[in-house]
Amino acid sequence: MKILNLISVVVILLLSFNVNATKYKFIAADNSIETKICVFAGNNNKLGLKNALRLNSWGAAFVNKRFSVNNITCNDMVMAHFAHKYDALDTFAYLNRLTTKKDKIHATSVEIKDIAAVLNRRNEEIKIIYVGSAK
Repeated sequence: MKILNLISVVVILLLSFNVNATKYKFIAADNSIETKICVFAGNNNKLGLKNALRLNSWGAAFVNKRFSVNNITCNDMVMAHFAHKYDALDTFAYLNRLTTKKDKIHATSVEIKDIAAVLNRRNEEIKIIYVGSAK
């Protein structure tokens, strides 16, 4: 009987959540490598981001990944802030390590996962974000 009550409570809780998960689609405003880096950051594509940063820093001896991360802005935001705003957690963690101390976002120890959003993807809303960069 207790198990049946527990199951019914869990089902009611899952059905009572408003499941409107937002998915973002990033469109580059131009063909520059900086804009491509921003699109990778927003799309949570850590491998693509690392490769693009490597290509961006390969041309000049004084440019490295840390320099690029701290000098390229995505839609007028620090690259780590951009990734954080659009819930790109993998690229955010990578970028936040390379970001200067004054621009870092300090992570908290609280983590909340919306299990209803994971279980039901039908109500997923897609927002299109146009991305531009500046050096």
